[in-house]
Amino acid sequence: MDSGNRKENDLGYGPRLSDKEYERRIVELYSGLPRSPGRKVEEEVGRRELDLTIDHRLGQDFPKERRDALWDIQRRVEKKRLRLVLYWFTNFISYRWLHRRANKIAGYLVDEYAKVLTKDELKAFFELREDERPMLPIDRL
Repeated sequence: MDSGNRKENDLGYGPRLSDKEYERRIVELYSGLPRSPGRKVEEEVGRRELDLTIDHRLGQDFPKERRDALWDIQRRVEKKRLRLVLYWFTNFISYRWLHRRANKIAGYLVDEYAKVLTKDELKAFFELREDERPMLPIDRL
């Protein structure tokens, strides 16, 4: 999304990070992390990554209480994702089954985010075109 398009889609939450600035900050965030950062560091990094994504897609003045609500959702979804991967590894389930389940979790994430974000905010956050539904970037198995 270029900066001209960002102004057209202003959601009223102040300036947004440019693509370049967002990418730079994400690289900074992950640079220098220990090989095994531990649960607390991973959680802090995950929260910071979500905040950077919000700053990039919605605006730097997006309200803290709504950021916190999105973070709570993100943590719940992450637990579901980890359980899914563990189940897949321990039960030798097909990739097709995994793909369907993963897309269910992605749909759950979007549905939960829709409880916090308006339609326009959801569209901007997931960088969607009109009436497009977020999906995992896996076309075929």
